Amino acid sequence: MMKKLSLLLPLLSLLFTQNASAFCESASTRVSITTNPGNVRYITTRSKHDFIHSAPTPVSPNTLGLTISHMTVKGDAIPNVEIEDGKMCVSLGTLNIKMENDELTVFIDKKYKPSSCEYQVIKNHENYHVAVAQQAMTFFKPDVEAQIHKSLKKIKPKIVQNATERDRVLKEQFNQVMNDLKPLIDHINKKTAEKNYQIDTPESYARTRALCKNW
Repeated sequence: MMKKLSLLLPLLSLLFTQNASAFCESASTRVSITTNPGNVRYITTRSKHDFIHSAPTPVSPNTLGLTISHMTVKGDAIPNVEIEDGKMCVSLGTLNIKMENDELTVFIDKKYKPSSCEYQVIKNHENYHVAVAQQAMTFFKPDVEAQIHKSLKKIKPKIVQNATERDRVLKEQFNQVMNDLKPLIDHINKKTAEKNYQIDTPESYARTRALCKNW
């Protein structure tokens, strides 16, 4: 019997050492991503000259209206806190991320009355640009999620001494995820702008103009 015990004790000691060293070495973070495509705001009080020259990105000279869209990500984090032997381990427990179009504005030249053929044609065309911006959010959502998980792999939980340190670490970890997302969000906005620019071809506007008489 003593011989069997002598074999078990080293094994139990090894298991205890492994469990002890595992404290605060890894974390599991739940990621929740929601989308808000945004509500369109129509502005009909400015001239084509005004809104083209105040646009934040290059505008096709063929345009008869203008859609400005801009996607952002916002969010918050809920910490995961574990305590063992008087030590406090903090990590990102849950990440709540919201993708949204914080701007979705359509400009239509003020010289066209809402009841006119020209106004309706321009509005229909700009609504196509709106759809591009809104669909981009769904299209790129997997990329945003993949980038978040890539960032999380680089973030390790930390042992802290008090609630103040816990909050500081949580903020630092959350900010790292959001900062890592910025290049991707810039890329998405750039690609959306490029797609919209490609839609506004001379051929497209020739077809548009053919639908009405009083341009």
